[in-house]
Amino acid sequence: MPEGCEAGVDKGYQELNTQVAQVTVVAPDIGGAQQVPRLTLKTPFKKPQEKELTDVQKAFNTPLNKVCGRIEYCIGWIKNWAIIATRFRCAHTIYTAISHTVCGLVNAQTQFWQAAKAACGA
Repeated sequence: MPEGCEAGVDKGYQELNTQVAQVTVVAPDIGGAQQVPRLTLKTPFKKPQEKELTDVQKAFNTPLNKVCGRIEYCIGWIKNWAIIATRFRCAHTIYTAISHTVCGLVNAQTQFWQAAKAACGA
């Protein structure tokens, strides 16, 4: 990922923040150099054992969980095409093109379903 990106990850990547490389950035307003993470990772909070999450933690988790859920759902659709779920037996040089085609079809299917849902007023 390019420097300065922000990424949302699921709860399985709790310690990934500690592995992000640091880069030196010069702040133009103060002219000083500082070390900052190469990218920012948003990780949902895990519920502690025998405790509850705070309202602030729940509010932080909700939008991330919605996005992660949609992504997992789309990955499941892509697996239905068997390109990711099984061993790829074609030339590896065409794997990316085929993956892009399948993802495009999944996106088109998603847009169609969303339009049909909106037309029904759901």
